[in-house]
Amino acid sequence: MPKPRGSVGTGTDDQVQDDLPGDRRSSKRTLLDLRKSCLSLILPFLLLLQTVFGQAQTPALTPKMEEQFARGIEARKNGELAAAEKLFKAVLDQGGKLPSVYGALGIVYQLEGAHDQALDAFLAAGRLDPKDPVLHSLAGGSLLALGKSREAVKEFEQAARLQPETPLFHEQIAEGYLRMLDYPAAIDQYRKLLELKPQSAEYHYHLGHAYLAYSISCFERIRSVNADSARLFQQLGDQYLAQGRLDKAIENYENARKADPDIPEVHFILGQFYLKQGYKEKALQAANQALALTPGNAAALALKKSILAGK
Repeated sequence: MPKPRGSVGTGTDDQVQDDLPGDRRSSKRTLLDLRKSCLSLILPFLLLLQTVFGQAQTPALTPKMEEQFARGIEARKNGELAAAEKLFKAVLDQGGKLPSVYGALGIVYQLEGAHDQALDAFLAAGRLDPKDPVLHSLAGGSLLALGKSREAVKEFEQAARLQPETPLFHEQIAEGYLRMLDYPAAIDQYRKLLELKPQSAEYHYHLGHAYLAYSISCFERIRSVNADSARLFQQLGDQYLAQGRLDKAIENYENARKADPDIPEVHFILGQFYLKQGYKEKALQAANQALALTPGNAAALALKKSILAGK
């Protein structure tokens, strides 16, 4: 069976860091699913472009070459990739060196998973027609499959410059940046996509996932720089709270308070936690510590008032 374009391994692109404790596997799936969902969004549109591209007119071909080219297109549609490859090569060997012929051959190579050869074909087509955005898009697809994300992004960006209103090219740029773990750049592309299609639920979804991946990467960075950071403990506490494990949330917020006692919100949130558990003295102490750091803080004052009213 031929290997579908884009199904090849991506090397280090698929190596995702574990998330913070308490939800390691689910966060790893989040990042992987983000990339897979991006590809599933891109591929149908690209295959459509390939179909249109493969049907391009070839006026410079002789009648014999036109007939061979048409048979090659039909063979590719029927999944007869070896026959299609042979026919397109025959056209080239007879002097039919047109962008459409090189492009059609490149698509066959992509479908076979031969991305090195596909890339050569697309670059040859691009040299003949450098202003065709689809050729840059296709070349970028093979570069991405070869694990050359940075070079792929350059091709995708050139496609977007030539045809800025085509969402597909921005989707591909975003995918390239995700492969490089450059989340801010990917987020920027999803924002551009939402400018093109403000009501798209898909683009809102992918933007949200890109922000989530960026958030996780930031906390991973904190861990690598300072494993005892108050902010890291605070984030762990938030994760445990989301899981309904208030005892573990309090434990991590206490660790955050010890790591850096000068963060008002840590004391305030601890006060809320303790109040929920019925520990009013601890809750009051935490509220007072928050007020000592930020006198007049409305939220802390309200918390203190609530505690005192319940005594």
